[in-house]
Amino acid sequence: MSHVQAFVHDPEDTLREQIMDNLDEMIWSLALPNLTPLYFSAATAEIYQVSCDELIDNGYLWLDMIAVDDRLGMEQAIAQAQETGTSKIIYHIQKRCFSARLKIFKDASGIPIRLDAIAHEISDRHQLQNIYIEKVVLESEQNYRQIVEQRTQALAQSEARNLAILHALPDLLLLLKPDGTCVQCIIPSTDNQSKYLPVQHHISEVLSPEGLATELKLYEKAIATGEVQIYEHQLSKFGKTVYEEVRITPYCEDELLVIVRDITDRKVAEERLVKSDTHLKTAQRIGKLGSWELDLQTGNVVWSEEVFRIFGRDPAIDTPTYAELQNSLHPDDWENFDRTVQNAIAKTQSYDIEYRVYWADGTLVDVLAKGEIICDLEGKPIQLVGTAMDITDRKKTEQQLQNLSDRLTLALKSAAIGVWEWDIAHNCLVWDERTYELYEVIPDPDLDAYTAWVSRIHPSDRASAETAVQLALNGEEDYEPEFRIVLPDGKIRYLQAYALVQRNNAGEPQRLIGINFDITDRKLAEAELNRSRDLRQAIFNESTDALFLVDPQTLLTIDCNRLAVKLFEASNREQLIGIEGHVLQRHQFTNEEIIAINLDLESQGFWSREVEYISRQGRYFWGNLAAKQITVAGSAINLVRVTDISDRKLAEAEILKTARQLENTNRELETFSYSVSHDLRAPLRHMNGFVNALQQRLKNHEALNDPKVIHYLQVIESSSQKMGGLIDGLLTLSRYGRKPLESKQISIRELVDEAIEIISTDPHHNPIAEFAIGDLPTTVGDRILLQQVFSNLIGNAVKFSRNQPRPYIAIDSLPDNTIRIKDNGVGFQMEYADKLFGAFQRLHNEKEFEGTGIGLAIVQRIVQRHGGSIWAEGYPEQGATFFLKI
Repeated sequence: MSHVQAFVHDPEDTLREQIMDNLDEMIWSLALPNLTPLYFSAATAEIYQVSCDELIDNGYLWLDMIAVDDRLGMEQAIAQAQETGTSKIIYHIQKRCFSARLKIFKDASGIPIRLDAIAHEISDRHQLQNIYIEKVVLESEQNYRQIVEQRTQALAQSEARNLAILHALPDLLLLLKPDGTCVQCIIPSTDNQSKYLPVQHHISEVLSPEGLATELKLYEKAIATGEVQIYEHQLSKFGKTVYEEVRITPYCEDELLVIVRDITDRKVAEERLVKSDTHLKTAQRIGKLGSWELDLQTGNVVWSEEVFRIFGRDPAIDTPTYAELQNSLHPDDWENFDRTVQNAIAKTQSYDIEYRVYWADGTLVDVLAKGEIICDLEGKPIQLVGTAMDITDRKKTEQQLQNLSDRLTLALKSAAIGVWEWDIAHNCLVWDERTYELYEVIPDPDLDAYTAWVSRIHPSDRASAETAVQLALNGEEDYEPEFRIVLPDGKIRYLQAYALVQRNNAGEPQRLIGINFDITDRKLAEAELNRSRDLRQAIFNESTDALFLVDPQTLLTIDCNRLAVKLFEASNREQLIGIEGHVLQRHQFTNEEIIAINLDLESQGFWSREVEYISRQGRYFWGNLAAKQITVAGSAINLVRVTDISDRKLAEAEILKTARQLENTNRELETFSYSVSHDLRAPLRHMNGFVNALQQRLKNHEALNDPKVIHYLQVIESSSQKMGGLIDGLLTLSRYGRKPLESKQISIRELVDEAIEIISTDPHHNPIAEFAIGDLPTTVGDRILLQQVFSNLIGNAVKFSRNQPRPYIAIDSLPDNTIRIKDNGVGFQMEYADKLFGAFQRLHNEKEFEGTGIGLAIVQRIVQRHGGSIWAEGYPEQGATFFLKI
């Protein structure tokens, strides 16, 4: 096994590889992203007629020996697998045909790290045809789903224009046994990972009995058919109803990969589409998919029934020949279609094309077609198979979906809104019912809506409102004016407007879609607040707490008192007004928390919590946040109070820190007592035993010439020295636990350089030891104590790697400033890692590596006194890595 394989595989993989070497199928693994060979089974080496080591050591030899015409296909299949997780391909090696399935494996952070493949030889022509047809049909189905997902994604991106909506989260991945037992559960590492419930042992932990029964049946079907099973379900989670799409695929003989995707947003959007525009119900039909095949030797064509429907032909009539297809295709599309097909046959490659079909009654149908070449064992094309899908409905609804997407983007800005559309090309303005209600205009088909709009606008606002339209059409400003309208009874109503401009490819405005909503209450409330500002400010500024007034709809700060400016270290009140309060928090509330807060305010009328804040100057402090909804000038408004509780939190933290220190001290005292009663007494017993033996031997007059006498004396001397070393170690450990800290800013790089310099002056130092030092952070701590930490850790790395031909020690830091010291020495068993930092705990024979076993205990004591942590990872003969966070 190469060095790369040893690095990637666990020791347990050796057994798996021995098993795979006994299989007839070709099996191999490549490391990503460079496709570095990791493993080739014995069957693979036999088919390639070279050894496994040659395949591993010669980079792309496995690809170079594939038929020239199939290499591009293999590269495309690898690219597809990295994009979708899996892929299939049929290819040739030395005139032998193989069907391969590729699968991608990722690490805990979701980054692809390995590609595995398994291939079996195909000798039966019928089997070849079936595999190609199955592959083409599957790709067509995936292509359609991709189109739907792309349209849904386009809708989400449109909605995110003015609302900063987050993109869809990654999926939840589950590796399950057929009975639902969980082998592995991977939850997305994002801020919204709470969307998914973790599965600890069995899938029944998150499913209802009915849902569990349904899913177990699909597990059986996936295993029986080998096909991906997809279904959607609805469940209650985190106190609300959510929708999930579940994909189930066989992973190996007795395991299933289950991919769970939260599709709640898509479902909600679909429900809104249905409610707002009923005519879209007929526009959501999934296009039908048909399959066909063409025998390139005989010219015979075979269609499925769905292809006949797509082409508007009676299945009872003979299938047309390839040449007769020209009569069905649109005249403008035949030349491109024929060129694409002929080029695919000549180059033995697949194709993907759209064209139009004419029915006998003049109906025009849009078709998406895919085709793929099947070759014989000699690589000669013998058959063309593919699919044809009716995408007429999709073409018709694309523009409708775009229009509706823009409407929904605007509708999310407010509740109870009026929506309008202006078709610029035809100068046609259309209002919905709510817009007529806002303007108190009676709907009339003959009414000129634009004239009705202008006539309602307050004379003082008319010019600015019409100017806003022109600026939006010119692309100079977004359309979002506020204006007043005069109702028939003379009352004044304030409106807020938003609109989006749709343009053609040339950038010319084609349509203006907008909304209006009533902001009269807000405007009146603002006016009332302005009239009572002096009184409110006087009361506000006498408070001993920071006070904020917050709009309950927009969550924007309307006003604050002087103490708020002082507490949050703002330069003035204006720096805090107009922002959302949670931006002042060190950790902002999630959407679920905001919903819970609003529920508490509605049900209890009051809400409070302790929150960590960050001032405008970057200072962190703790505050008690309390909110209560009050009424001002007839409008609801949130009164928010923040009380500085930093002193109390610091006191609590100090108490907790003292408790932890006391716990550590007690634990160390217990260790010390054990050492005194065991380790220190052992050398003494040793010396006493040999002293007695020496006394007996000295009774003989030849004792001075007896070599055993000399040996006994040496043992006594060695034992006494060991006892002295143990005592010194205990004293050192005790001293570092009591020494007061003298904290200052320290460069970790300087400590590392000093430690290496000290180690290099040791007469026993190995001069060939190589050090690789990366970026290291700065920290605050006691320089003398931290110097002892790095001297111990680097000294150990040098000591335990000295038997290597090229000792190598790497010292760098991770993105979170965790310091890492790695060597290529003897390493250790991970199950004993917890003993590394115990006093007098040794994992190696002291005859091979000297030491008292007290060094790492001192290191841990110093690190803990700095409020940090230290841990280690290693494997026998593969080196050790120590991680230090201060």
